[in-house]
Amino acid sequence: MSQSKISRSQVQLALFAGLVLASSLTSAASQCKGMQQNACLSDGECVWVQSYTRKDGRPVASHCKLKGSRKTEQSAKTDGVKLSKAR
Repeated sequence: MSQSKISRSQVQLALFAGLVLASSLTSAASQCKGMQQNACLSDGECVWVQSYTRKDGRPVASHCKLKGSRKTEQSAKTDGVKLSKAR
């Protein structure tokens, strides 16, 4: 019976750790969400996206989002394979 209590507490600990991790990832992704244009432009980690229409005709409103994390040219070379666009 004590073994089932141990595994239950281990499961609870794992679920708690997963929730903590998920909430930290969510907060990082939503740092810029909902910002007005001036606030977005003044934040170094955010970028303002102008409104546009997707290929399928659906309009996308202007919004603030986190800047992408692009690899530099040097780090792309050290990763081994460099992909190029097919022509």
